[in-house]
Amino acid sequence: MSIRTIAIETTEKAFLPEAYAYRDFFQQKGYVCDLQQKGSPSILDYDAVLLFHGFHPFWKPYPKFIIGEYHSLSTGNHGRLKDRLKRAINIKANFYIFLNDEVREKLWFSNTTPHLIRGMGYHKADFDSLKDDNKLYDVVYCGSFRPGVPEALFRLADLGLSIALAGFKTSLPHDNIHELGRVTPVEARQIIAQSKYGLNFTPNIFPLNIQDSTKVIEYCAAGLGVITNRYQWVNEFEAQRGGKFLTLSDINCLEDVTSFDFVIPEVNDLSWEAIFESLEIEAYLS
Repeated sequence: MSIRTIAIETTEKAFLPEAYAYRDFFQQKGYVCDLQQKGSPSILDYDAVLLFHGFHPFWKPYPKFIIGEYHSLSTGNHGRLKDRLKRAINIKANFYIFLNDEVREKLWFSNTTPHLIRGMGYHKADFDSLKDDNKLYDVVYCGSFRPGVPEALFRLADLGLSIALAGFKTSLPHDNIHELGRVTPVEARQIIAQSKYGLNFTPNIFPLNIQDSTKVIEYCAAGLGVITNRYQWVNEFEAQRGGKFLTLSDINCLEDVTSFDFVIPEVNDLSWEAIFESLEIEAYLS
């Protein structure tokens, strides 16, 4: 079959900057490509669909050509059970995209399954254009709520650092924390560019500790010093790219942040444009 139109399924609950990156990439390659809400009957009007799994039961109707993306493993007490259910129930794709080989293996896909490996990326053009913006905040946390994040934010705010918080709101206000709520991907990148340091906090539990941190990659792209807790992925990323990040637990006073000798890794190869060009997705679509 000839594929000329592609739907990318999205939901209101999930913040997926990669969905917009896929759309832009496919459109630049000459495809008609649109974002479509999950459950929209319009998806069936397309030649192909890209599904970010979740649950997509095999008994539901989909376009004839399916790209299935597994970019994370399930979390929580019954995470492995959820993964097994996904593997058993989800519609079979024509080819798959995985975050890394560990995600592929944990979902019981063999290496012979038609697939690509894709890490997280960032929108290079936006960060290049925003890099010289005036710095309005000392620290930015841009992401979803996770246990431990509010405590880390309040600890930094108590030191006198101004915090930009985008993505959720805390229940205990602080004069130094500017709660910006849910923002668009473009607004998030602008807030990051207006900050000096970027806070990353990921619980050191599987599978979160093996998954790419979009925030860290975007912080580096924007030239921010990275403040982070310690776990497998961030340690490997820092070491492999020659970075120097400030460990959150080492901060006891304001000077621990302002006088720290940050080294910000170069991440040009992690722009969405560079990632998608290296994947050769079009070979699978043909």
